[in-house]
Amino acid sequence: MWRTELCIGLAGVALGLFIASLVGFFFIRLKNKKQSVKNNNKCKELDMELQHLNLSVRTTSDKKVSFEVPHEGKILEAATPRKIFLETYTREEIRNATEDFSSSNHIEGPVFHGRLNGKNIAIKRTTNDVVSKIEFGLFHHSVQRHPNILMLLGTTSLLEGPDSYLVFEYAKNGSLKDWLHGGLAIKNQFIASCYCFLTWRQRLRICLDIAGALQYMHHVMIPSYVHRNIKSRNIFLDEEFGAKLGNFGMAMCAENETEDPHFYSTNPASWSLGYLAPEFVHQGVVSPSIDVFAYGVVLLEVLSGQTPISRPNDKGEGSVWLTDKIRSILASEKNASELREWIDSALGENYSFDAAFELANIARACVEDVASLRPSANEIVDKISRLVEEFPDDEHHMLITESSSKPLVNAV
Repeated sequence: MWRTELCIGLAGVALGLFIASLVGFFFIRLKNKKQSVKNNNKCKELDMELQHLNLSVRTTSDKKVSFEVPHEGKILEAATPRKIFLETYTREEIRNATEDFSSSNHIEGPVFHGRLNGKNIAIKRTTNDVVSKIEFGLFHHSVQRHPNILMLLGTTSLLEGPDSYLVFEYAKNGSLKDWLHGGLAIKNQFIASCYCFLTWRQRLRICLDIAGALQYMHHVMIPSYVHRNIKSRNIFLDEEFGAKLGNFGMAMCAENETEDPHFYSTNPASWSLGYLAPEFVHQGVVSPSIDVFAYGVVLLEVLSGQTPISRPNDKGEGSVWLTDKIRSILASEKNASELREWIDSALGENYSFDAAFELANIARACVEDVASLRPSANEIVDKISRLVEEFPDDEHHMLITESSSKPLVNAV
């Protein structure tokens, strides 16, 4: 009897363990299923967010894509997020804004001036392929309101045709290239007989403004952002000659410039080789230092009024690169006199030679062949800020003219 009872007891225990195992198994399966559903929902939410960040082609013409960005403030200050909107415009709105791309609205190349909702805007015709390469996710940051970065207002839907349009805030006084190298493109603001140029203080302020944009991209944004396309044609001047860096978020859209380094033409696109850092040309290295190199070339343009690469002269001498020229000048025993001769003659004697000499040395440091020897954007801002503070603010005219004809852009 006791053996029978023992067998029955063991059988009962075994059955109980079996039932407990089944219950545990089904409980774990149910839990895993719930977690799987939860993960799938998260993936769907992430996909939706990515679609918004990339301005999905399925957005309708009247839909706005919103991003969270910090309040506008000082460059290095943290701020509370707020919403702004990136518009999606229709082709009809673009045509109306530019008066059907009237020649009187043409600025330069594929860029037109327009008015939309009572505001001046700049409209750039481009391809869907270029728009697809824009890093729209970057506009989640406060860069969209940074005072020294040209604001992207919106674009057209990719579904409406092979071409697209980018809409930017309007820079009334054109590009820095226009002022330094002629070809003033905004025809409704300038007249041919007017000899216009930037004053010394204006040039210092422009240099400081762009250094501020670099400081923001390299030291405030997380992760840091490399612009890769800094040049005078991408620096724009507003009504008060404040400088704004254009083409932000378009590093992957830069043209593939494979021209012979010894080739020169009057087309500014061929000057672009003069902005490229050696490590980028030879190894394809992308780092904040390549922006600093290009910025150094811009400083040399501002100082000399010359293009990054100059054409061969009548004496049969080859093209001259500004980076080589400044090294030669500063290494000379007569560097002071050579620098005076090299500085933009449009300035006459209306500048501080000590400040010009300091700016030349900053530029020389920026275009060092070895990237680690170049200054950071923080260091550049610090040095140029001192030059701006030391220069007396006694220039009452925002524009100087040596013509009997009055310029259409007046002093503010």
